[in-house]
Amino acid sequence: MSAQQTSIEPIADGKDRILGPKAYIAMWWGDAVMVGAFMLGSSLIPPFGEMNLWQAITVLVIANILVAMMLAINGRAGWKHGIPMIVQLRSSFGHMGSRLPGFLRGFPALFWYGIQTWLGAQAINSIVIQTIGFDNVWLWFFAFQAIQIWISAKGMESIKWVEIIGAVFIMIGLVYLLFLFLDQFGLEVRAVGDIEGTWALPFWLGITALTGNFSALFLNVSDYTRFIPRKGVSEATYVNAHVIGVLPPSILMPFIGIMGAAAVGIWNPVDVISQYIPMPIVSIFILFFIALAQVTTNLVANIIPPAIIAMDIFKISWAKACVIIGVLAIFTCPWLIMQESFFLTFVAGISAFLGPILGIMLVDYYVIHKGNYNVDALYSTEMYGKWHKINPAAIIASVVGALLALVFIDLSWFVGTITGATLYFTLMRYWVIKHDSYTAAAFSAHQQPETIPER
Repeated sequence: MSAQQTSIEPIADGKDRILGPKAYIAMWWGDAVMVGAFMLGSSLIPPFGEMNLWQAITVLVIANILVAMMLAINGRAGWKHGIPMIVQLRSSFGHMGSRLPGFLRGFPALFWYGIQTWLGAQAINSIVIQTIGFDNVWLWFFAFQAIQIWISAKGMESIKWVEIIGAVFIMIGLVYLLFLFLDQFGLEVRAVGDIEGTWALPFWLGITALTGNFSALFLNVSDYTRFIPRKGVSEATYVNAHVIGVLPPSILMPFIGIMGAAAVGIWNPVDVISQYIPMPIVSIFILFFIALAQVTTNLVANIIPPAIIAMDIFKISWAKACVIIGVLAIFTCPWLIMQESFFLTFVAGISAFLGPILGIMLVDYYVIHKGNYNVDALYSTEMYGKWHKINPAAIIASVVGALLALVFIDLSWFVGTITGATLYFTLMRYWVIKHDSYTAAAFSAHQQPETIPER
């Protein structure tokens, strides 16, 4: 395992860029199988929502195309310069200020880590109950977490191979689960297509919720794109890797949630399978697939981001960071969060705080820095020296954007992203530029050649 792969130093274009397009697609296939996707899908149709089947499918397609594009756009800085999110944030928030958005990204990851682990433990417990009659979900919860900590501590190479192998089984399981649900509940699902539904506000709220479900990953996508080689990978291939990686699982998963809600009014697939699928062999196979999917999701989405942030703040090793993050996730009480009344508010609240940060990052990279960072400056401590290495424009834009997003909580991600981007550019263009040489140079510079400095 290369030291470069588990540090925040830029990764040069070479052997340490270990995620080719196929491996990158497999990573997203493993990551996108999240418990939130089941619930968000079920929230679109009766008894939980107001849309009919065709409106809900339209929401899934529009939202996930937007997700793929946001990941590709914000991940380009990582792909080009080989830098992780915490370093990318230094350009807009400053060396010290970057720790605030880093914390806001890492904090919900801990909760998702716990949620995914709890769902995986439930699946394993259901398998054991059906096979030998032993019932102890807490045993499997702690065992499941120990396995994930061990795999993640071994480094990115181990994570890569778990994702590649897991992705094959996950896509087979997803397709099989889709046909199984259609066979079992086809009449009930078709009936949802006959209701009137709505193209009004609930339709747009559905797009917001499904997009916001990825709001945390939008921020730290550079943690993954930095491992994609530059040589031999075109811009089109880079974008298509996100489209192919995101759309199939991210449309299938909520659709399975839609079917569960339409048929029996239950969003959790573990509960649906345990109660309504009579064949033990089939039930065990699907439950194993669900358990495996939680591992692949956690390894990518919920361990890498907080681990890198912990390495930056506390100057500890990758392995120690993985152990600490894994232990902390146990104390998030996922068995309480996974309640329908609380979960959607949880997703919307996260989106309110993370949306403005994404808007700031996009404006900083594409508008102010014209798609090219001075990487050496990102690793220095001289930016925003007037304000103790904290960019006040980014802090103000984040706070104002989050407050407005909380006011319009149902549209939180869109409101926060647009507000944060607009206010950040205004403050940078008419205030910070007069007091910071790094900002002034960015506004006046022409695009520089694409380089990844050796460090």
